[in-house]
Amino acid sequence: MFRGIVVFLSVLSSLLSATHSVCEVERTDTQKAKEAIETILVTEPSNTVCLLQLANIYLKQGKIAQGFDILVDAYSIDPHNVQNSRIATVLPFALKVTNLKQQAAKTNDKDIWNKLGDGYFEMGIFNEASVMYKKSLLVDEEQHMVRLKLALALQKNSQIYSAIEEVQIVLIKEPTHLYANYYMGKFLAYDLRNREQSRSFFQRAKNSLIAQKDAFGYLEYTNLLSDITKELGE
Repeated sequence: MFRGIVVFLSVLSSLLSATHSVCEVERTDTQKAKEAIETILVTEPSNTVCLLQLANIYLKQGKIAQGFDILVDAYSIDPHNVQNSRIATVLPFALKVTNLKQQAAKTNDKDIWNKLGDGYFEMGIFNEASVMYKKSLLVDEEQHMVRLKLALALQKNSQIYSAIEEVQIVLIKEPTHLYANYYMGKFLAYDLRNREQSRSFFQRAKNSLIAQKDAFGYLEYTNLLSDITKELGE
């Protein structure tokens, strides 16, 4: 569902033609353009040209969630204009994400929160992925793999100490957890540059992997074992 958005964002460039001069041309000073558009929208909240321009600015800045929300607002006001705009390529994704968010907010279904988290993670929007995983964990805090996904999202968003705290929660409850030990080893080795301390976690991960060998496919098992063995310098 989310994969095509990555391609779209890489080529998203020119903005929309319109009747309002502030909203019709691309500005070199994005922040000033954004402020000018927001000023217009205070008095003209239904100005879809400006809404589309603002959505485009957010998308280009990597603020996908905000861009999606504004795009869907514009679509609810003037579907024809949005469907015929250059930004229409991203509309299906925006509508799907918005629909999922509405379902999740209504039902508080952990699986929907997780689906949103996975989608944002896949798009590289790690701050939003973190928010979705946290909402899921509020429903069921015993989802160890979801908590590890949260840790990965935090780590990719340069919040390494918060990431480590999440992994530690899993390890307290399940000290031999394969992936908790594996990711703790990775965080220590590469983010904190503590190769010596990482070894004990990689060793636990290796022991756990070997004990669970039958639960893995051949390629998955051998690739993971090879990586852990390399980390241990064996």
